[in-house]
Amino acid sequence: MSASEQLALFGCQETLAPRQLLQAGPLVVTYQDGRFGPMFVNGHEVWHGVAFLLRDAGWGTPATVVDEAHLCMDAQGFDLQLTAHIPCAATDVLGVWHPYARMNLDMRVKGDALGSVHFSVRATPTHDIQVNRCGWVLMHPLSAAGCAVEVTHGDGRTSHSKFPEEVPAWPPFTNLNSIRHEYAPGCWAQADLPGEDYELEDQRNNADASFKTYSRSNWMPRPFVLSQHQTWCRDIRLRIVDTATPLSPPKALSDTGWSSPLPPSQAGKFCLQLGLAIAPPTDRPPEPWLLEKLAQWRPAFLHLTLWQTTEWDTVDWSQVRLLLNAAQAKLRLDICGRNSPNLDWNSDDEASAHKLEKALAKAGVIPASVAALPCGKRAAKVLRTLFPASAIGGGTPHFFAQLNRLELRGNEDFMTFTVCPIVHSADDFSVMNGLQSLPSMLATARRRHPGSEWHLGPSGLGARASPFGRQPFSGGQKRMPLAMLDPRSRGLFGAAWLLGHMAGAAQSEVNALTLPALLGVNGLGWHAGDVFKATPSAALLEVCMQWQGVQSVVVNPIENSGHRLLNWPFAAIRGLGPLGGQILLANLTDQTQSLQWKLAGQWARMDAQSWLRYDGSQGVEPWINLGDCPVQLDLNPYAVALIDLPS
Repeated sequence: MSASEQLALFGCQETLAPRQLLQAGPLVVTYQDGRFGPMFVNGHEVWHGVAFLLRDAGWGTPATVVDEAHLCMDAQGFDLQLTAHIPCAATDVLGVWHPYARMNLDMRVKGDALGSVHFSVRATPTHDIQVNRCGWVLMHPLSAAGCAVEVTHGDGRTSHSKFPEEVPAWPPFTNLNSIRHEYAPGCWAQADLPGEDYELEDQRNNADASFKTYSRSNWMPRPFVLSQHQTWCRDIRLRIVDTATPLSPPKALSDTGWSSPLPPSQAGKFCLQLGLAIAPPTDRPPEPWLLEKLAQWRPAFLHLTLWQTTEWDTVDWSQVRLLLNAAQAKLRLDICGRNSPNLDWNSDDEASAHKLEKALAKAGVIPASVAALPCGKRAAKVLRTLFPASAIGGGTPHFFAQLNRLELRGNEDFMTFTVCPIVHSADDFSVMNGLQSLPSMLATARRRHPGSEWHLGPSGLGARASPFGRQPFSGGQKRMPLAMLDPRSRGLFGAAWLLGHMAGAAQSEVNALTLPALLGVNGLGWHAGDVFKATPSAALLEVCMQWQGVQSVVVNPIENSGHRLLNWPFAAIRGLGPLGGQILLANLTDQTQSLQWKLAGQWARMDAQSWLRYDGSQGVEPWINLGDCPVQLDLNPYAVALIDLPS
């Protein structure tokens, strides 16, 4: 892949280590740059991953740097020895910081012909460091949901249960030393995790499609100190108890590619409304091109988030009115308090809300919806009094985990949370695979908070804010967990993820979804003079922002793969545009995928090559017109197809 193609796909030229497949008897292990997984037996995903991780005092996950690697493979298995380190930030070092402050690691991973893999590590910090967690992390795949599991606890008890279908707010299994699960009917695998107090949590809480078993209980004090030069060792062992028979190919996959979607009449009937995030306007008037773009796109609403009461006094509400008039859109307003997630408003919050209402009234701005995040009975009562014409919302400005643990309710009209796929891991596969978790989130949320509409966002690849406080700095050139800026927002990868997120929201019957802002960190573009320079995500939205709502599309579902979107490895949405029905379909993988399209229409493709021709050129479209359907749709990595349906 050329440097320019890499930039078109990922928005950066970060060099990633190649993936390798390691064989341990029937178990195939994927290895890349210090991390292991997914792991398969005859096509069945047994474990989703293994890694030795450090979570710093701000719950960031600094990347492990592999310094040396020695791999031996034979017919019996493999033996991999790694010398590595994890850099430590100055804020986590007690005493005088040094640029080479780190956790040094000596790791050895051995796989044998019986399907057993032994992971061992010797860890030595160069300084006294504060961490929230440091140790082995084991992940089970989303396909384990509902499967039988046996857990052996530290006191010798064995509990028999199932992996949860809905998303539990807190760890369903604690104080565990081994976990045995049924990865295929009648076939079991076991993980032994001695020497630590391990817990298992559901990572769908943070938009990952997996279950995670981690060391050190959340009930223990944190952050805690790892002492300088004191070496400690940890081992875990995975083994296949029963070897499953080969997984038969999904019915939707033929020798020539994937089957075409169901007819449009069988597409989802629920319509998702799309809005755009906006930043609090300052004293500088909006650029004419911005007003023109809003007038062209006509989003259903503009979404303004106020994080602190100090922001409420600095907003130029006359400019908000200009933006709303240009877009002919409604206003959604989020008021994010400084209270902890389960504390209601106090008298200061109430006084600030009265000042806010007066400023809005003076500017002639009437919000269609107002959310207090979080929202209790007092906050809801105040907002209903001040904004009688507005829908009142509650929830969290952060991730589903915070919503799932929310106890306060104020009889709101709608509930909200945001989705960020890089809370724990920023690798490409985990980010895309995490799209599978959204339907489970919404099913759980509706059970916990019945009777409300659901509004999501603003959602994007980057974490616009962290509920833990500190975020790692990102210059936008590397993939980094929990970072505010993710370079892939500027590439085809970001467009494919965004389409997948819209597809999941439409499938889950979300009422409204807020997309990233036109400008700013992780924005849909930037301005060069009076010209809007688009990202691939913006080119995608040029199409669907003019639809009359977004519907989900069924591409024959794969029942035994563990994927919960209707159309993996694709994401597809449908809508009615000015010239008729259209379908947008994205390849969510880094491999070329083919789809046998059997319906009439015409299609075009946006991929790395078409984007390179378009970017910076006058009079060139980002889409390549490829003619009439029926046809085989060949989609390059993270490419998007646009299909115009006949009237």
